[in-house]
Amino acid sequence: MSLTASPAPAPRISYGAVLGSPYVARLLGGTLTGRLPNGMAPVAILLLATASGSSIAFGGLLSALYGLSSALSQPVKGRLMDRHGQSAVHLPAALLNSALLVALPLAGPYGGPGSPRPSSSSAA
Repeated sequence: MSLTASPAPAPRISYGAVLGSPYVARLLGGTLTGRLPNGMAPVAILLLATASGSSIAFGGLLSALYGLSSALSQPVKGRLMDRHGQSAVHLPAALLNSALLVALPLAGPYGGPGSPRPSSSSAA
């Protein structure tokens, strides 16, 4: 027989109880909405590359580079947030990410200037 009593079992906590806590639902919704571009950007990059005449392999390479750069920049972003605060880092990071994603179609295939596609209805 043991001289120490066994610890009492921990109470069960349900998802409803957690989501009912103050600010949890708002935080979860904001986090899911904020991370949506992380899943959609590689797909959009792949579609952009194939629509501009590049191969699927090149589009996959661009998507992989986007994912790699995102993964490598997250620890740096986290350290900057620890040092300067979330508000001071999130806005510049979001603006930079958005500007670079907007510049991607303007760069054209293989990083050169975008060339206009010939119109099929042009008269010769």
